[in-house]
Amino acid sequence: MSYQKFAKDVGFIGAVQVLTSLGTFFLLPIITKTLGTYDYGLWAQINTTVSLISPLALMGLSMGFVRFLSSETEIKIIREAVYSILFFVTISGLLASFLLYTFAEPLATFGFKDPHATYFIQAGSLLILLSVIESISLFYFRVFRQIQTFSYLTLFETFGKLFFILFLLKMGYGLLGVIAATLVVQGFIFLISLLMIISQIGFVIPRFTYIKEYLHFSLPLTPNSLVRWITESSDRYMVTYFLGLGSVGVYSAACSIGSLIQLFVSSLQLILLPELSKLFDENKMDEVRICMSHSLRYFLLFSIPAVFGLSALAKPLLGILTTDDFLSGWVVIPIIAFSGLLAGIFQIFVNTMLLIKQTKTSTYINIVAAVSNVLINLLLIPSIGIVGASLSTLFSYFLMAVLCMHISLKHFKLDFYLHDIAKSVLSSTVMYFFVSYFAISSIIELFEIAGMGVLIYLVMMFLVGGFTDRELSLIQRYVFRVKSEVKQ
Repeated sequence: MSYQKFAKDVGFIGAVQVLTSLGTFFLLPIITKTLGTYDYGLWAQINTTVSLISPLALMGLSMGFVRFLSSETEIKIIREAVYSILFFVTISGLLASFLLYTFAEPLATFGFKDPHATYFIQAGSLLILLSVIESISLFYFRVFRQIQTFSYLTLFETFGKLFFILFLLKMGYGLLGVIAATLVVQGFIFLISLLMIISQIGFVIPRFTYIKEYLHFSLPLTPNSLVRWITESSDRYMVTYFLGLGSVGVYSAACSIGSLIQLFVSSLQLILLPELSKLFDENKMDEVRICMSHSLRYFLLFSIPAVFGLSALAKPLLGILTTDDFLSGWVVIPIIAFSGLLAGIFQIFVNTMLLIKQTKTSTYINIVAAVSNVLINLLLIPSIGIVGASLSTLFSYFLMAVLCMHISLKHFKLDFYLHDIAKSVLSSTVMYFFVSYFAISSIIELFEIAGMGVLIYLVMMFLVGGFTDRELSLIQRYVFRVKSEVKQ
């Protein structure tokens, strides 16, 4: 993949992710201001439970999909593989949804500390099935580099949920309306994706010819998903146990803002793993190294100012987007934002283990991080509340990033572009002090100050030489192209 095409694809995905994050951004106040801390905490717990069970139902097959089919060109093999995986996860997703529905009452009583939550857990149990089949259907477009199709479907899902949830909340359906809207939109996205896949490769009843090979690669990733869930989401259950569902609502709202940082690495990863798999299979090791180095640089140049910006805007963000009941969680946002940066670094370097098919190594790293996360949560949550939960997440991601980098660099020596990173930190610091100076009281002011902060960062990066000549030329070319299109 040429430098220009790589940058163009990353830029396109990045723009889509910005729009997606805006949809999430506007969805947060709609839900929090309508449901309140308790019901929002219940919704967050349902999502946390689904995020635990869905990867187990997937059995790591989404990663197997990417790893084995990224360089495949034979239609018969692609068709057999796609429908084998899709049929397999449909059965496992149905089973997982049934189990959650069956055990909803004890989960509500002991996990949620509220027996009345049983009905909502049962209503949300189908989210598992739809999550796994939608995930596989969307992975098809990612694997075969149909980035625009993937992006448009993602955008449609985000804004479809936004408007449908808003409609059902206005109709007075409350939390049940949020669950119903999510189910309907995810189901619709799956149907559209499936019809598009059938139109491209046709349809066949699978014989599961390659499923054993895929599972051999993917099954070691299944416990990996479980331990990643422990690191990323188990703190919600501990906060519920020690502090109650209301505190979970506050913590989850703050985390949903701070974790926006991870959107930057997801933009890269959509393109990066399929491309790395193709280059690795073609034995182009120098290109693998260059591609990973560029990806790390792009991620840091975007995520570093984002961490500074979210830290500066943490309190006004939470105050404007939610109610006063959520405001105490603002201190969590900078910690979760920095954790997201470390998670992104881990995500880039863990590609090495996927390429060389040493998936057990990444599992061991995640186990170490998960154990440390649980122990620190048990120690800190009772004493300092949700801040302790965020600090345990930060330490766990730091551990994951360091261990993964240490192992990955034995196989691929990357260029860290330390001078560019230092320039980004300097530019971000200037932006931080500028943004922190203003008292923000409305969403219009929030966007204005955030926009000026972005401009200051870009100007500072230009002044200190943070962009290469090639990047400046590329930016200038696309700016002029946009201008000419606008004039026409």
